[in-house]
Amino acid sequence: MLGADSAVTTSGGEHPRYSKTANKIFELSRNGAVAATIYGSAQIDTLPWEVALKLFRSQFSDAALSRVSDYSAALIAFLSANERLFPSDLRSSFVDQQFDLAIKEVFRDASGTAPGLLDESVSLDVKRALWKVEAARIRDLLVGRGVAPSLTQAPLDQLLLSIEPWVARAQKQLDEVFGLAGIDATDLAELGHRLRYACPDVVLGSSGLVVAGYGEDQIFPAYEQLRLYGHVGDELYFETAKSFQITHTSGAAILPLAQTSMIDMFTDGFSSSLASIIDVQGKTAFNGIFDALAAKGIDVPSDLADEVAKQCHSNFQLEWRRANWEQNFHPLIGVLQTLSVQEMAHLAESLLGLESLKERVTSPSESVGGPIDVAAITKSEGLVWIKRKQYFDASLNARYVARLQRSFG
Repeated sequence: MLGADSAVTTSGGEHPRYSKTANKIFELSRNGAVAATIYGSAQIDTLPWEVALKLFRSQFSDAALSRVSDYSAALIAFLSANERLFPSDLRSSFVDQQFDLAIKEVFRDASGTAPGLLDESVSLDVKRALWKVEAARIRDLLVGRGVAPSLTQAPLDQLLLSIEPWVARAQKQLDEVFGLAGIDATDLAELGHRLRYACPDVVLGSSGLVVAGYGEDQIFPAYEQLRLYGHVGDELYFETAKSFQITHTSGAAILPLAQTSMIDMFTDGFSSSLASIIDVQGKTAFNGIFDALAAKGIDVPSDLADEVAKQCHSNFQLEWRRANWEQNFHPLIGVLQTLSVQEMAHLAESLLGLESLKERVTSPSESVGGPIDVAAITKSEGLVWIKRKQYFDASLNARYVARLQRSFG
Protein backbone atom coordinates (compact mmCIF):
# COMPACT_ATOMS: atom_id res chain seq x y z
CA MET A 1 0.00 0.00 0.00
CA LEU A 2 1.39 3.41 -0.98
CA GLY A 3 -0.04 6.67 0.30
CA ALA A 4 1.10 10.21 -0.40
CA ASP A 5 -0.06 13.75 0.14
CA SER A 6 0.51 16.35 -2.59
CA ALA A 7 3.09 18.65 -0.97
CA VAL A 8 6.65 18.83 -2.30
CA THR A 9 9.51 21.30 -2.02
CA THR A 10 9.95 23.12 -5.33
CA SER A 11 12.84 25.39 -4.29
CA GLY A 12 15.32 25.40 -1.44
CA GLY A 13 17.34 28.08 0.26
CA GLU A 14 16.43 30.22 3.21
CA HIS A 15 12.77 30.47 2.17
CA PRO A 16 11.71 27.17 0.58
CA ARG A 17 8.58 27.05 -1.54
CA TYR A 18 6.06 24.25 -1.49
CA SER A 19 3.57 22.95 -4.02
CA LYS A 20 0.49 21.08 -2.85
CA THR A 21 -0.62 19.71 -6.21
CA ALA A 22 2.21 17.27 -6.97
CA ASN A 23 1.84 13.67 -8.06
CA LYS A 24 4.10 11.52 -5.89
CA ILE A 25 3.19 7.93 -6.80
CA PHE A 26 4.21 6.49 -10.18
CA GLU A 27 4.07 3.06 -11.78
CA LEU A 28 7.48 1.82 -12.91
CA SER A 29 6.38 -1.22 -14.92
CA ARG A 30 3.58 -1.90 -17.38
CA ASN A 31 2.19 -4.76 -15.30
CA GLY A 32 1.95 -2.43 -12.32
CA ALA A 33 3.89 -4.76 -10.06
CA VAL A 34 6.40 -2.05 -9.03
CA ALA A 35 5.84 1.60 -8.25
CA ALA A 36 7.81 4.52 -6.86
CA THR A 37 6.85 7.32 -4.53
CA ILE A 38 8.84 10.51 -3.98
CA TYR A 39 9.11 12.77 -0.95
CA GLY A 40 10.95 15.96 -0.09
CA SER A 41 12.06 17.66 -3.27
CA ALA A 42 10.04 17.43 -6.48
CA GLN A 43 13.22 17.53 -8.57
CA ILE A 44 16.50 15.80 -9.16
CA ASP A 45 19.18 18.05 -10.66
CA THR A 46 16.49 20.56 -11.74
CA LEU A 47 14.49 17.85 -13.57
CA PRO A 48 10.99 17.11 -12.19
CA TRP A 49 10.78 13.61 -10.80
CA GLU A 50 7.53 13.09 -12.68
CA VAL A 51 9.30 13.52 -16.02
CA ALA A 52 12.21 11.26 -15.06
CA LEU A 53 10.04 8.43 -13.70
CA LYS A 54 7.58 8.45 -16.59
CA LEU A 55 10.42 8.35 -19.12
CA PHE A 56 11.94 5.44 -17.22
CA ARG A 57 8.61 3.64 -17.31
CA SER A 58 8.26 4.16 -21.05
CA GLN A 59 11.71 2.66 -21.63
CA PHE A 60 11.50 -0.24 -19.15
CA SER A 61 7.76 -0.87 -19.06
CA ASP A 62 8.01 -4.33 -20.63
CA ALA A 63 10.94 -5.49 -18.49
CA ALA A 64 10.18 -8.09 -15.84
CA LEU A 65 13.03 -7.84 -13.35
CA SER A 66 13.56 -10.42 -10.63
CA ARG A 67 13.54 -8.21 -7.54
CA VAL A 68 12.45 -4.75 -6.44
CA SER A 69 16.12 -3.89 -5.85
CA ASP A 70 16.74 -4.64 -9.55
CA TYR A 71 14.25 -1.92 -10.48
CA SER A 72 16.05 0.52 -8.17
CA ALA A 73 19.37 -0.36 -9.79
CA ALA A 74 17.88 0.01 -13.27
CA LEU A 75 16.48 3.42 -12.36
CA ILE A 76 19.85 4.59 -11.01
CA ALA A 77 21.56 3.39 -14.20
CA PHE A 78 18.92 5.15 -16.29
CA LEU A 79 19.44 8.47 -14.49
CA SER A 80 23.25 8.35 -14.38
CA ALA A 81 24.78 10.66 -17.00
CA ASN A 82 21.63 10.37 -19.11
CA GLU A 83 22.40 12.78 -21.94
CA ARG A 84 18.72 13.24 -22.72
CA LEU A 85 17.73 14.12 -19.17
CA PHE A 86 20.97 15.73 -18.00
CA PRO A 87 22.98 17.06 -20.97
CA SER A 88 26.76 17.25 -20.57
CA ASP A 89 26.78 21.06 -20.49
CA LEU A 90 24.25 20.98 -17.63
CA ARG A 91 26.37 18.47 -15.70
CA SER A 92 29.40 20.72 -16.28
CA SER A 93 27.52 23.65 -14.78
CA PHE A 94 26.76 21.49 -11.74
CA VAL A 95 30.50 20.88 -11.32
CA ASP A 96 31.16 24.64 -11.33
CA GLN A 97 28.43 25.28 -8.76
CA GLN A 98 29.56 22.44 -6.51
CA PHE A 99 33.19 23.54 -6.71
CA ASP A 100 32.32 27.11 -5.70
CA LEU A 101 30.26 25.87 -2.74
CA ALA A 102 32.98 23.40 -1.77
CA ILE A 103 35.83 25.90 -1.60
CA LYS A 104 33.65 28.20 0.51
CA GLU A 105 32.99 25.28 2.87
CA VAL A 106 36.71 24.46 3.03
CA PHE A 107 37.57 28.05 3.90
CA ARG A 108 34.73 28.24 6.43
CA ASP A 109 36.10 25.16 8.18
CA ALA A 110 39.70 26.45 8.08
CA SER A 111 38.84 29.93 9.37
CA GLY A 112 36.65 28.43 12.10
CA THR A 113 39.68 26.59 13.48
CA ALA A 114 42.18 29.35 12.67
CA PRO A 115 40.40 32.74 13.07
CA GLY A 116 43.68 34.49 12.24
CA LEU A 117 43.02 33.77 8.55
CA LEU A 118 40.38 36.53 8.69
CA ASP A 119 42.21 38.87 11.06
CA GLU A 120 43.48 41.94 9.20
CA SER A 121 46.04 42.58 11.93
CA VAL A 122 47.76 39.24 11.29
CA SER A 123 50.74 39.39 8.93
CA LEU A 124 50.73 37.69 5.55
CA ASP A 125 53.47 35.27 6.56
CA VAL A 126 51.53 34.18 9.62
CA LYS A 127 48.37 33.72 7.55
CA ARG A 128 50.28 31.56 5.08
CA ALA A 129 51.58 29.43 7.92
CA LEU A 130 48.11 29.09 9.44
CA TRP A 131 46.67 28.12 6.07
CA LYS A 132 49.36 25.49 5.51
CA VAL A 133 48.45 23.83 8.81
CA GLU A 134 44.72 23.98 8.12
CA ALA A 135 45.05 22.74 4.55
CA ALA A 136 47.05 19.73 5.76
CA ARG A 137 44.47 19.00 8.46
CA ILE A 138 41.52 19.16 6.05
CA ARG A 139 43.38 17.14 3.42
CA ASP A 140 44.07 14.39 5.94
CA LEU A 141 40.41 14.30 6.92
CA LEU A 142 39.15 14.12 3.33
CA VAL A 143 41.72 11.58 2.17
CA GLY A 144 40.98 9.45 5.22
CA ARG A 145 37.26 9.60 4.54
CA GLY A 146 37.76 8.45 0.95
CA VAL A 147 35.35 8.76 -1.95
CA ALA A 148 31.68 8.55 -0.99
CA PRO A 149 29.80 5.32 -1.78
CA SER A 150 28.30 5.22 -5.31
CA LEU A 151 31.13 7.48 -6.55
CA THR A 152 34.53 6.32 -7.85
CA GLN A 153 38.09 7.52 -7.41
CA ALA A 154 39.09 7.82 -11.09
CA PRO A 155 37.15 11.04 -11.93
CA LEU A 156 38.60 12.76 -8.87
CA ASP A 157 42.12 11.67 -9.82
CA GLN A 158 41.60 13.08 -13.31
CA LEU A 159 40.45 16.42 -11.92
CA LEU A 160 43.50 16.63 -9.65
CA LEU A 161 45.79 15.90 -12.61
CA SER A 162 44.20 18.77 -14.55
CA ILE A 163 43.78 21.18 -11.66
CA GLU A 164 45.04 24.37 -13.35
CA PRO A 165 41.67 25.75 -14.55
CA TRP A 166 40.25 25.18 -11.07
CA VAL A 167 43.22 26.91 -9.45
CA ALA A 168 42.53 29.94 -11.65
CA ARG A 169 38.84 29.83 -10.68
CA ALA A 170 39.71 29.63 -6.99
CA GLN A 171 42.28 32.42 -7.29
CA LYS A 172 39.73 34.70 -8.95
CA GLN A 173 37.36 34.23 -6.04
CA LEU A 174 40.14 34.81 -3.51
CA ASP A 175 41.11 38.04 -5.26
CA GLU A 176 37.57 39.35 -4.89
CA VAL A 177 37.75 39.28 -1.09
CA PHE A 178 40.18 41.58 0.69
CA GLY A 179 42.44 39.92 3.23
CA LEU A 180 42.61 36.40 1.74
CA ALA A 181 46.04 36.72 0.18
CA GLY A 182 47.48 34.11 2.50
CA ILE A 183 45.30 31.35 1.06
CA ASP A 184 47.01 29.15 -1.52
CA ALA A 185 44.68 28.71 -4.51
CA THR A 186 46.22 25.38 -5.51
CA ASP A 187 45.51 23.90 -2.09
CA LEU A 188 42.02 25.38 -2.09
CA ALA A 189 41.17 23.98 -5.53
CA GLU A 190 42.42 20.52 -4.61
CA LEU A 191 40.51 20.48 -1.32
CA GLY A 192 37.36 21.75 -3.03
CA HIS A 193 37.28 18.76 -5.38
CA ARG A 194 38.22 16.33 -2.61
CA LEU A 195 35.30 17.66 -0.57
CA ARG A 196 32.92 17.22 -3.53
CA TYR A 197 33.82 13.53 -3.73
CA ALA A 198 34.27 12.73 -0.04
CA CYS A 199 31.26 14.65 1.31
CA PRO A 200 28.95 15.41 -1.65
CA ASP A 201 25.98 15.91 0.68
CA VAL A 202 27.65 19.14 1.86
CA VAL A 203 27.22 20.76 -1.57
CA LEU A 204 24.14 18.94 -2.86
CA GLY A 205 20.48 18.97 -1.94
CA SER A 206 18.58 15.71 -1.80
CA SER A 207 15.26 14.08 -2.46
CA GLY A 208 13.77 10.80 -1.33
CA LEU A 209 12.47 7.89 -3.37
CA VAL A 210 10.87 4.59 -2.39
CA VAL A 211 10.59 1.75 -4.90
CA ALA A 212 8.06 -0.85 -3.80
CA GLY A 213 6.13 -3.83 -5.08
CA TYR A 214 6.89 -7.28 -6.43
CA GLY A 215 9.80 -8.41 -8.56
CA GLU A 216 9.11 -11.28 -10.94
CA ASP A 217 10.63 -13.80 -8.50
CA GLN A 218 9.12 -12.31 -5.33
CA ILE A 219 5.90 -13.70 -3.89
CA PHE A 220 5.89 -11.16 -1.07
CA PRO A 221 6.25 -7.38 -1.47
CA ALA A 222 9.45 -5.47 -0.77
CA TYR A 223 10.63 -1.89 -0.78
CA GLU A 224 13.88 -0.01 -1.09
CA GLN A 225 14.24 3.56 0.19
CA LEU A 226 16.83 5.74 -1.53
CA ARG A 227 18.21 9.19 -0.87
CA LEU A 228 19.33 10.78 -4.16
CA TYR A 229 21.54 13.87 -4.21
CA GLY A 230 22.30 14.35 -7.90
CA HIS A 231 25.24 14.18 -10.26
CA VAL A 232 28.84 14.60 -9.21
CA GLY A 233 30.45 14.81 -12.61
CA ASP A 234 28.99 11.95 -14.65
CA GLU A 235 28.13 9.84 -11.61
CA LEU A 236 24.93 9.91 -9.63
CA TYR A 237 25.41 10.16 -5.88
CA PHE A 238 22.80 8.26 -3.88
CA GLU A 239 22.43 6.30 -0.66
CA THR A 240 20.25 3.32 0.16
CA ALA A 241 18.52 4.38 3.37
CA LYS A 242 16.38 1.34 4.14
CA SER A 243 15.12 -1.85 2.56
CA PHE A 244 12.56 -4.39 3.70
CA GLN A 245 11.21 -7.68 2.40
CA ILE A 246 8.01 -9.25 3.65
CA THR A 247 8.68 -12.90 4.49
CA HIS A 248 6.83 -15.79 6.07
CA THR A 249 8.03 -14.59 9.47
CA SER A 250 8.09 -10.78 8.91
CA GLY A 251 4.61 -10.05 7.72
CA ALA A 252 4.10 -6.28 7.99
CA ALA A 253 5.84 -2.91 8.19
CA ILE A 254 4.96 0.78 8.10
CA LEU A 255 7.50 3.17 6.59
CA PRO A 256 6.85 6.86 7.28
CA LEU A 257 8.59 9.38 4.99
CA ALA A 258 9.54 13.06 5.44
CA GLN A 259 7.24 14.33 8.24
CA THR A 260 6.66 11.34 10.53
CA SER A 261 5.46 12.54 13.93
CA MET A 262 1.86 11.31 13.75
CA ILE A 263 2.80 7.99 12.16
CA ASP A 264 5.51 7.50 14.80
CA MET A 265 2.89 8.19 17.46
CA PHE A 266 0.60 5.58 15.91
CA THR A 267 3.23 2.87 15.43
CA ASP A 268 5.57 3.43 18.39
CA GLY A 269 3.23 5.01 20.90
CA PHE A 270 5.42 8.11 21.19
CA SER A 271 6.69 10.93 18.99
CA SER A 272 10.26 12.11 18.57
CA SER A 273 9.47 15.23 20.62
CA LEU A 274 8.25 13.09 23.54
CA ALA A 275 11.34 10.88 23.28
CA SER A 276 13.52 14.00 23.46
CA ILE A 277 11.67 15.28 26.54
CA ILE A 278 12.03 11.92 28.31
CA ASP A 279 15.74 11.84 27.44
CA VAL A 280 16.42 15.31 28.90
CA GLN A 281 14.26 14.84 31.98
CA GLY A 282 15.72 11.39 32.61
CA LYS A 283 19.25 12.80 32.68
CA THR A 284 18.12 15.54 35.03
CA ALA A 285 16.43 13.07 37.36
CA PHE A 286 19.40 10.68 37.62
CA ASN A 287 21.85 13.53 38.18
CA GLY A 288 19.49 14.96 40.79
CA ILE A 289 19.79 11.81 42.88
CA PHE A 290 23.37 12.68 43.77
CA ASP A 291 22.41 16.27 44.56
CA ALA A 292 19.76 14.88 46.96
CA LEU A 293 22.33 12.54 48.56
CA ALA A 294 24.74 15.46 49.00
CA ALA A 295 21.98 17.42 50.72
CA LYS A 296 21.64 14.51 53.17
CA GLY A 297 25.37 14.53 53.84
CA ILE A 298 26.32 11.67 51.54
CA ASP A 299 28.96 12.83 49.09
CA VAL A 300 29.70 10.71 46.02
CA PRO A 301 32.82 11.60 43.97
CA SER A 302 31.75 13.50 40.86
CA ASP A 303 33.42 11.11 38.41
CA LEU A 304 31.67 8.11 40.02
CA ALA A 305 28.37 10.00 40.14
CA ASP A 306 28.64 10.87 36.44
CA GLU A 307 29.44 7.27 35.53
CA VAL A 308 26.54 5.81 37.54
CA ALA A 309 24.05 8.45 36.31
CA LYS A 310 25.08 7.86 32.70
CA GLN A 311 24.70 4.08 33.01
CA CYS A 312 21.35 4.32 34.79
CA HIS A 313 20.05 6.75 32.17
CA SER A 314 21.16 4.44 29.35
CA ASN A 315 19.43 1.46 30.96
CA PHE A 316 16.29 3.53 31.55
CA GLN A 317 16.16 4.60 27.89
CA LEU A 318 16.50 1.03 26.66
CA GLU A 319 13.91 -0.37 29.04
CA TRP A 320 11.14 2.19 28.58
CA ARG A 321 11.42 1.92 24.80
CA ARG A 322 11.43 -1.87 24.96
CA ALA A 323 8.38 -1.94 27.22
CA ASN A 324 6.58 0.59 25.04
CA TRP A 325 7.26 -1.39 21.85
CA GLU A 326 6.05 -4.58 23.52
CA GLN A 327 2.81 -2.83 24.41
CA ASN A 328 2.28 -0.83 21.20
CA PHE A 329 4.41 -1.68 18.18
CA HIS A 330 4.47 -5.49 18.23
CA PRO A 331 0.69 -5.93 18.71
CA LEU A 332 0.08 -3.36 15.96
CA ILE A 333 2.29 -5.22 13.48
CA GLY A 334 0.40 -8.39 14.29
CA VAL A 335 -2.92 -6.67 13.50
CA LEU A 336 -1.60 -5.15 10.27
CA GLN A 337 -0.92 -8.61 8.87
CA THR A 338 -4.64 -9.40 9.04
CA LEU A 339 -6.01 -6.20 7.48
CA SER A 340 -7.74 -6.31 4.11
CA VAL A 341 -6.63 -4.10 1.23
CA GLN A 342 -9.57 -1.77 1.87
CA GLU A 343 -8.68 -1.46 5.57
CA MET A 344 -5.02 -0.78 4.81
CA ALA A 345 -6.01 1.90 2.30
CA HIS A 346 -8.23 3.55 4.92
CA LEU A 347 -5.39 3.40 7.46
CA ALA A 348 -2.90 4.99 5.03
CA GLU A 349 -5.29 7.81 4.18
CA SER A 350 -6.16 8.41 7.84
CA LEU A 351 -2.52 8.64 8.96
CA LEU A 352 -1.68 11.08 6.17
CA GLY A 353 -4.75 13.13 7.02
CA LEU A 354 -3.69 13.38 10.67
CA GLU A 355 -0.14 14.41 9.68
CA SER A 356 -1.55 17.05 7.34
CA LEU A 357 -3.84 18.40 10.06
CA LYS A 358 -0.95 18.58 12.54
CA GLU A 359 1.18 20.49 10.01
CA ARG A 360 -1.65 22.89 9.25
CA VAL A 361 -2.10 23.92 12.89
CA THR A 362 1.54 23.79 14.06
CA SER A 363 3.79 24.69 11.11
CA PRO A 364 3.80 27.83 8.92
CA SER A 365 5.31 25.87 6.01
CA GLU A 366 2.59 23.19 5.84
CA SER A 367 5.04 20.79 4.20
CA VAL A 368 2.35 18.11 4.32
CA GLY A 369 -0.96 18.83 2.64
CA GLY A 370 -3.13 18.81 -0.44
CA PRO A 371 -5.17 15.89 -1.78
CA ILE A 372 -4.13 12.41 -0.64
CA ASP A 373 -3.44 9.63 -3.16
CA VAL A 374 -3.59 5.97 -2.15
CA ALA A 375 -2.60 3.01 -4.32
CA ALA A 376 -2.50 -0.71 -3.59
CA ILE A 377 -0.06 -3.14 -5.22
CA THR A 378 -0.87 -6.83 -5.19
CA LYS A 379 0.89 -9.72 -6.89
CA SER A 380 -2.11 -10.56 -9.06
CA GLU A 381 -3.68 -7.17 -9.87
CA GLY A 382 -0.57 -4.98 -9.83
CA LEU A 383 -1.08 -1.31 -8.96
CA VAL A 384 -4.69 -0.29 -8.37
CA TRP A 385 -5.63 3.26 -7.44
CA ILE A 386 -7.84 3.50 -4.35
CA LYS A 387 -7.90 7.28 -4.33
CA ARG A 388 -6.32 9.52 -6.95
CA LYS A 389 -6.47 13.20 -7.81
CA GLN A 390 -6.63 14.32 -11.43
CA TYR A 391 -5.94 17.78 -12.75
CA PHE A 392 -8.49 17.26 -15.54
CA ASP A 393 -11.98 15.84 -16.05
CA ALA A 394 -11.76 12.57 -17.99
CA SER A 395 -15.22 13.16 -19.51
CA LEU A 396 -13.85 16.26 -21.26
CA ASN A 397 -10.84 14.43 -22.67
CA ALA A 398 -12.16 11.68 -24.92
CA ARG A 399 -9.01 11.66 -27.05
CA TYR A 400 -6.86 11.04 -23.97
CA VAL A 401 -9.05 8.10 -22.93
CA ALA A 402 -8.85 6.70 -26.46
CA ARG A 403 -5.04 6.92 -26.38
CA LEU A 404 -4.98 4.93 -23.14
CA GLN A 405 -7.22 2.29 -24.64
CA ARG A 406 -4.93 1.96 -27.67
CA SER A 407 -1.84 1.79 -25.47
CA PHE A 408 -3.10 -0.85 -23.10
CA GLY A 409 -5.49 -2.65 -25.43
